[in-house]
Amino acid sequence: MQELLTIQKYASKHHISVFNVIKKTMSGELPTVVKEENGKEITYIVVNPSSTQPKNNLNSTDNEEFEIDYKKAYEDLNKEYLILKTKYDKLLASTQGEN
Repeated sequence: MQELLTIQKYASKHHISVFNVIKKTMSGELPTVVKEENGKEITYIVVNPSSTQPKNNLNSTDNEEFEIDYKKAYEDLNKEYLILKTKYDKLLASTQGEN
């Protein structure tokens, strides 16, 4: 039986930093599965992997097939930043108006 945990949950469960979990997934120490949920790709750590499959074959995307669209990723992050900045500015303006 395979259990899937997000990187954050795995780090919390094993009392290690998220950075160390990411390092372990990148080096192949931890088997991972990438799934798309709500339009976002989420990496899961496979806990209790079946012994019939080698660790390296558990990745659902191969490095040759997986390409990051950096321009789209930047635009998405920039859009999210602008939304948060606008909310922050409105909050700041409302708190300064109370003083």
